[in-house]
Amino acid sequence: MPDSIVVWPWRILKPTSVQPNPVAFTRSGGKSLGGLSRNTRTDRGWWSIAYRGVALTNPSQRRSWNMMRQQFGGMAGSVAVPVWSHDLAEWPAGASNGELLSPHSDGSPFSDGSLYSQRIPIDVEMVSLAEIGDTSVTLRLVYGINSLSGIRFSYNHALYETGMPTLISGDEWTLPIFPAIRADIPAGAELEVAMPTCLVKLAADRGMDVSFTAGRFDMVDVAFVEDTAYWNDLAVA
Repeated sequence: MPDSIVVWPWRILKPTSVQPNPVAFTRSGGKSLGGLSRNTRTDRGWWSIAYRGVALTNPSQRRSWNMMRQQFGGMAGSVAVPVWSHDLAEWPAGASNGELLSPHSDGSPFSDGSLYSQRIPIDVEMVSLAEIGDTSVTLRLVYGINSLSGIRFSYNHALYETGMPTLISGDEWTLPIFPAIRADIPAGAELEVAMPTCLVKLAADRGMDVSFTAGRFDMVDVAFVEDTAYWNDLAVA
């Protein structure tokens, strides 16, 4: 269950860039005599996510990298990875890595220089029950974002992306989503928009191979694919 899922240590192993891309699954009857094909999009599909430029510059980062490599165990294991959303929603001033950092009331930090940390204030809720297989949902815009079309959100580490709204009624938006709902989302559930996550596997058994250069500074890439088997197994459990 979600509480037992390991989350990528994004404060330590932060990529320079993230590439979260939906992989659509279409079906075709083949080309016609005119050379054209009619393609239909199914409700299947999955996420392809790449982390580019993860810095390994100190022993802590390298230990964390090795720890995650063992957790994956090649393509066998799974981990929830964050996909930052500041390309889709305005983060407030002072926000960093999905958190809002602030000092004491007098402007001073803690003795070690650190600051208070709180979740980015973006609040979006599921209006009505979203059941497994649903391809459209109704969301409520509560705070911190001015549009719910074209955004990513997650619930229990299942990642979704919204399309063009089919109905807007006050603060409620009905939109198609990708992929189809992986597991039921109850009415009133608070959705993760500021730092959505996706349950993934490595795209290749040796996807976390790493080198150690003389300068002790390495930038590494790693590619993931959504762990759809987890959701399939959960649905039939």
